[in-house]
Amino acid sequence: MTIFKTAKFKLPRSAWQFKLLVYGAIALLVLTAGGCASRDSIHVESANQDTRVRVVVIHHTTGDFGSSFNVLTEPSGNPVSSHYLIPEPGDPSYDSKNLKLYSLVKEEGRAWHAGSSYWAGKTSLNDISIGIELVNQTYCREAGEIQSAEEVDQEPERLCFFPDFAESQLQILFKLLQGISERHQEVKPTHFVGHADIAPQRKIDPGPRFPWQRMYRLGFGAWYDDDTMFRYWEQFRQETPSVLTLQTALHTYGYKIELSGENDQQSRNVVRAFQMHFLPHRVSGDFNRETAAALYALLEKYYPEEFANLLATASDIQVEQR
Repeated sequence: MTIFKTAKFKLPRSAWQFKLLVYGAIALLVLTAGGCASRDSIHVESANQDTRVRVVVIHHTTGDFGSSFNVLTEPSGNPVSSHYLIPEPGDPSYDSKNLKLYSLVKEEGRAWHAGSSYWAGKTSLNDISIGIELVNQTYCREAGEIQSAEEVDQEPERLCFFPDFAESQLQILFKLLQGISERHQEVKPTHFVGHADIAPQRKIDPGPRFPWQRMYRLGFGAWYDDDTMFRYWEQFRQETPSVLTLQTALHTYGYKIELSGENDQQSRNVVRAFQMHFLPHRVSGDFNRETAAALYALLEKYYPEEFANLLATASDIQVEQR
């Protein structure tokens, strides 16, 4: 007589592991059923199409993997999601030695990651973007109570701490970006952005430690040429462009900014986002010489026609003021 032993089933140790097991079983059933349905239809690929994706948005989570996974996959009163989630090593909530890429929403689907957003004339960027979340436990602390009436209308002071991104985590990201670039060739270099770039009044991720320049050198995103930036830096030795001109330049590059002509808080937030992306060693929120030089170098490289119009308009304003 042959005796069959029943294998013991080991329950997953966390809720997110159990969910992955359930999702895998459902996916297997769907694939099995799909084999029958395909016999009744014929698919002919048309050459007349493109993808919906025009922007790639990089985020950081602030929370650990376990909490981030739950927030991005479970229903809630304020539901959010992303197309991809990348863990970080050393996270106690991530029960695996090897980091893996988690796909949460198909690229042709619309993930809810951007919120109220704007880039290069487009709003509601969830419609046209891919969102990538990297687990990175950044946190901020706000200063004490407001001390004077003059501070009431100012943004609360806070100090933020930005951990480095792990190399193993970045390698997963770079491999993912390679695939995204091949699948969605309509994404321009200037349209690889951070959450802070598309929502500078309320977001700071992925923060100043994210390696945008390294990403550019690998073929993803935009960066200025050093010689061009240095040329403008020398040119602005005596005088930098006016606040209005720099606001217009930021808007021309893609940022949402009110052309107030004033160094107001909304402008400082946009400048801060720009500096975290392109001048991470000097994040102040100030319209300064280095920021103006980097911005002009980017416009000359990626938007030459619009930049020429900007310079002509700025020259006309200077003539009128004289």
